[in-house]
Amino acid sequence: QGAWGIANGVEWYCREKIDVHGKGDLAWGAEPNMVRLISKLNRILATHPSFDGPSRLRLVTRGEGNTLAVARNGLLVLANLDCAAPATIDWDHGEFGAPEAFDLLTGASVRTSSPVQLGPGQVLCLEAPGASASPPSPAVKPSAASTRGTGAEPLFHIVMPRDVRRDIVVPGGQLVEISAPSHFRVRLVDPETGKTIRVFRSAEGRVAMAAPEYRGDGTRCRALSLDVSRYEGGRAVRTHSRFLVPPPPELARVRLSLSGEEVRAHPDARTILSNGAGAAAQVRLGWGEVFSQYDAILAANPNPSVPSDRLCLWTRTRCWLQREGYLRELDRQCVTRFTADPSGRMARWEFAVPCGMGRETAFAFTLSLAEGRNEAVLAVERPAAPANEVGEQVRLVFRPSVEWRSFHSSTKAFAGPETHFPAHCEETEDGFLFRPASGAFRMRVSGGEYHHEPQWEYNVPHSEEAARGQEPCGDLFSPGWISADMKIGGTVTLAGSYAAGDAAAEAPRPPAAAVPAEEPESFAGALRRAMDLFVVRRDDLKTVIAGYPWFLDWGRDTFIFMRGMIAAGMTDDALRILRAFAAFEEDGTLPNIIFGKTAGNRDTVDAPLWFVRCVQELEEAASARGEDAAEWAGPLRAACESIVDGYARGTPNGIRLDPRSGLVWSPSHFTWMDTNYPACTPRVGYPVEVQALWISALRFLGRREMADRARASVERLFRWEHGYRDCLAAPNGESAEDAAPEDTIRPNQLFLVTLGVTDDASILRATEELLVPGGIRSLNAGHPLYRGAYAGDEDTSRKPAYHNGTAWAWPFPLYAEALAATKSCPREVALSLLAGAVENLNSGCVGHMSEIADGDSPHAQKGCAAQAWSVSELLRVWIKLGGAAPHGAFQPNGKRGKGKAVRQWE
Repeated sequence: QGAWGIANGVEWYCREKIDVHGKGDLAWGAEPNMVRLISKLNRILATHPSFDGPSRLRLVTRGEGNTLAVARNGLLVLANLDCAAPATIDWDHGEFGAPEAFDLLTGASVRTSSPVQLGPGQVLCLEAPGASASPPSPAVKPSAASTRGTGAEPLFHIVMPRDVRRDIVVPGGQLVEISAPSHFRVRLVDPETGKTIRVFRSAEGRVAMAAPEYRGDGTRCRALSLDVSRYEGGRAVRTHSRFLVPPPPELARVRLSLSGEEVRAHPDARTILSNGAGAAAQVRLGWGEVFSQYDAILAANPNPSVPSDRLCLWTRTRCWLQREGYLRELDRQCVTRFTADPSGRMARWEFAVPCGMGRETAFAFTLSLAEGRNEAVLAVERPAAPANEVGEQVRLVFRPSVEWRSFHSSTKAFAGPETHFPAHCEETEDGFLFRPASGAFRMRVSGGEYHHEPQWEYNVPHSEEAARGQEPCGDLFSPGWISADMKIGGTVTLAGSYAAGDAAAEAPRPPAAAVPAEEPESFAGALRRAMDLFVVRRDDLKTVIAGYPWFLDWGRDTFIFMRGMIAAGMTDDALRILRAFAAFEEDGTLPNIIFGKTAGNRDTVDAPLWFVRCVQELEEAASARGEDAAEWAGPLRAACESIVDGYARGTPNGIRLDPRSGLVWSPSHFTWMDTNYPACTPRVGYPVEVQALWISALRFLGRREMADRARASVERLFRWEHGYRDCLAAPNGESAEDAAPEDTIRPNQLFLVTLGVTDDASILRATEELLVPGGIRSLNAGHPLYRGAYAGDEDTSRKPAYHNGTAWAWPFPLYAEALAATKSCPREVALSLLAGAVENLNSGCVGHMSEIADGDSPHAQKGCAAQAWSVSELLRVWIKLGGAAPHGAFQPNGKRGKGKAVRQWE
């Protein structure tokens, strides 16, 4: 497997003194010696991909004589075992038939179309030209010393100490270069076995190695430990980083069902449910657990027409089993399996509940939200179970807890609800009616008996808000309890519904059938289902919830999400959303956020340009299907023209065209990196992604001269040693020619490649250091503004970190898209890099990508647990790069994907 040793007098060839059998009088530094040869052998073994991982050696010698020919992973080793006489060696040319090869030991070219003459004891290690495991990449330029003789250049780089707080993701078999300011030693260790997989030493300050092969079931990356030891300032320094090998694209899977052991380890993991009309639920894997003010079985949407701030009503329901004096709560310890539907239609908990004398009873809870209605249904069943199942009847006791508040606040009993809530809660024939304000929440029980007995639960911890410096706890009101005597096969249903005003809550309907989960589900299939969670009704049209649990429908997020919708074949919904927003277009502006029917916030420079891009991609999708878009494209094109004209003459909110450069000037906090107050990343002036979108819009609308002029200005004004500048700061409205270039490295320059402005691969080299598993940092770690943890008080801690080091999921796929666009690597490598997102999809919120993560390892997920554009961009790029697509998706060649790869993008 590549290991080797030297004996029989090696001590005569060492430059450093070693103790051999207690003899210390050896001749050091003798000539000739093997130092250079040993160094070269070490370098080949350490860096060449043919010596990475398990390998099968094949003896391919032909003819007689004291010779040896061995084939290994594309290499041919020829050896004359006679150290006294020359020899001619031949081999099976079916195993290695290249007419010419070069020797890794000497670098000399060798003709291999016929038998080869070898000198006494001579050995050749031959490689055919272009046969390396990883083709050269124009995106990187490593030192010759690190890859000499390998025929390959590293695509990935680890720089110490810069990357000590970053988890590194490298697809299996790909070369990665490790460098440090001085000589160092590197160990790659499998933490599960403690086995050292690789060991390298470098006196040159850099080495290159091939990432190990992937091992796993496709639901997580293979996690290894990268230990780097070096001397710095006269003292030894040792650092540890996580080295992750993502699954190959064909293996990547998303787990929608988790075992009880996983639930007990991560009870705070969650799933989100939606009714498709603005109502939602956020529930935890640990049944009955509350970690946040946003946890709710039902957070209703009071507005029947459009999404609005939700009303938190039914927070949780605790449950106990009673049998012959034995009492046991159904909690995380009893869960045997949890299953979620990423489209938000159901969640299911399965329990095995101890009930005394070593016996257990099985139950299953299925939660669903009624489509289009403010109603949550909890269906409880007692299925047949294992041999130790108690056969007789048992009793379940439920305690539902309710509130009546905006989901952005918390309930405090002492502030009035302690007397107000009980006074406005009454028992009904089949449950209770709760109406402390306009509207009513009603709970109906079927298969059980309701007992009216109000009580309070005080100081229920909200640990997630506490970590953000917000209100750390809240109080819950429980109107009463429910008893249900259940035999095997028995069921009980709790249905909670909300009605606005004086209307009576509708009678509950039978719960929808549970959606079976394919376990585990394909990468693209799970992402496609997850997208349905975010598309909701807005009057007779559709809109997109930017993220759960707290966002509503935002303009910018909607259009970026829509690109994934179009790629996934959701074109009808995309057209409805574009029509909805086109109605709000005024003087080149669009709303960045819509509150109910109000669209007053137009502080965005990129949302209108993303609108134009979506119209373009929708037209391209229609053309690929052979459809005539003229019927619906006219009004949308008119809105696009109005947006570009508005930018050219200047919009009412301050966006304008710089006449000298042809670039777009943006007011403060108008880009996606916006924090209104304090404006930690104002980016006032000429943000790079705005220019990319501007050029794309001009090209789409046929304004080639303006587009070419703007592109030339980008090339002249934005290029620097780290790819392209993120922004040219012009706080006083200066021309781009006179603006101050910022010195930040951010991911926004990737849009220049993905939107077709340039194919300059230096952008990839510059932004590679921002990559983390399933995300990309918003700022380089060496910058003074960098903050690696998103936590603490909002204004003084979280906002400054939000776009200054925090890793974002939605721009992450752009790196893989740019890799393919610049032909820097095979598409399978770019897809494998995308597959590294299984680290996010299979933790946190089941089947979903979070909004952000800490910039520093271990890159804990933060922000919204389920973010729309994080999912859609991952799916869009996956489909674009030829990954196996969900049914109905439109491949780049215009064909519908049916779950298998369509690789005709080239």
